[in-house]
Amino acid sequence: MLKKTVLSNCSLTDGDINSAAGWELPNLLELNLQENGFVRLDFSLLLLPQLKCLDIRYCKDLVELSELPLSIAVVLADGCFSLESFGDISNCKWLWKVTLTGNHKLGPLVCDMLLNSMLLGNAKHYFISINLSGIDIWSGPSVVWINWVKACNMTLPHDWYNHFSGILMFVRSEDLHMGINISIKQGLDEDFQSQIWQESDETPDPEYQETCVGYVSFSSLRHTRCLNSTYNIISFSFGTEDLYGNGNRFRAVLIPKDYDPMQTTKVTTDWLDFWDEEDDSKKDI
Repeated sequence: MLKKTVLSNCSLTDGDINSAAGWELPNLLELNLQENGFVRLDFSLLLLPQLKCLDIRYCKDLVELSELPLSIAVVLADGCFSLESFGDISNCKWLWKVTLTGNHKLGPLVCDMLLNSMLLGNAKHYFISINLSGIDIWSGPSVVWINWVKACNMTLPHDWYNHFSGILMFVRSEDLHMGINISIKQGLDEDFQSQIWQESDETPDPEYQETCVGYVSFSSLRHTRCLNSTYNIISFSFGTEDLYGNGNRFRAVLIPKDYDPMQTTKVTTDWLDFWDEEDDSKKDI
């Protein structure tokens, strides 16, 4: 029962995929196609109903990725310098992680569509992680950049757990491996200062920085005592002190439960069966 296939650096092209039409691997979970010569990679020709992870890193000529299997959860596309489109991923309801660092040709509109599709899927009930180079997604008055500080606090509205599904966070930095600690607190301390909505005086330069997007669902708190109005502060702290004030930016926004206008179906835990093995110990941005 084949679950993982590695075809990296095999000089594969679009024609090789076309000749594999009707390829049926019903149990395949991971497909590694790194460093091949694809230009337009169309998965409608392949029967991969259980595919969870697609690795196309350093396919430098790849322009379009389309018709991803509906089961896809993770797409690793770092170093895809020519990539312009993910195609229509609106039906990829299990997609939770996308990495696309290094130069690429995706515009802000495509990246916004990617994030919105993920927020309308089953990831809304769990986690989302996106790493991008040089793109500022989800710009708007409700999610402004703040100056990089040691800790940030967000005051939660009354009955937040009834009205919001989770919190979406953005980091703009040259360091992709920083740690962000998130905690929910009760009440206001005397030294508390709400800093989350203070707009930065400077616009971050996107050319040399990465945008990391992370989403955590409030469903993850269902086994705790935090789902009540006395817990009204979310606190964010950062573990890399030498980066403070060096042009790094942070912002966050609450995602309402009615963000998806359509009635979603019941979510199963099957979607959680596949995580990135390298990052299994930390589900953060």
